[in-house]
Amino acid sequence: MGVPLLQNIVQSMEQAILMKNDPNIPAAVEKARLRFAHAETIIPFTCLLGLFLSASDIERIQREQPLEPPPKPPQERRWRGSTVAPFAGNSMLVLYKCLVQGSSTGKVTAPEEPSNSFFVQILHNEKPVSIPACNGTYFCPFEEFKERVAGPHLRHTFESLCTVKVTHADCPLTCRISRFFQWLFLRKGYKLHPCEDKDEL
Repeated sequence: MGVPLLQNIVQSMEQAILMKNDPNIPAAVEKARLRFAHAETIIPFTCLLGLFLSASDIERIQREQPLEPPPKPPQERRWRGSTVAPFAGNSMLVLYKCLVQGSSTGKVTAPEEPSNSFFVQILHNEKPVSIPACNGTYFCPFEEFKERVAGPHLRHTFESLCTVKVTHADCPLTCRISRFFQWLFLRKGYKLHPCEDKDEL
């Protein structure tokens, strides 16, 4: 559910970087792009960003391995529903363009690589949070954010993650006899009984 949203946000940031670096585009460009959703969108989106997860969990996500179940209360855990999605919960991803301090002249100059001067900050419920996939920093270079935070999830499409594949169950002898008599007596419009198919996710 959060993958299309994350993909859209990364594309929006890439567009903003291209527009900011193109001298032919006037300075009056889009300053913010707002999206509104329910907690059922914020929770998986927060999980995709890796917020409130430990470094070992982030590594498992990047290797596409399943996470261990969280400890049961009253043990300490970082992922809490009341923190992740309270009433009026929100997430904000801010893209900053930063100038780099020149080493020899002392003047503030733009770096050679334009994309290296862009950083992403995440605010969750209006508070800055560290980004575990970016070594726990509060400002992550955009290319690193794209590779380490969004990259592991953007390898997949919504369809590949959420499409149900229908497979036919093995048919025992009694099932085959039943099918034979259905075919024999009904012939036209013969269809399998719905319970003979099983769905797999």
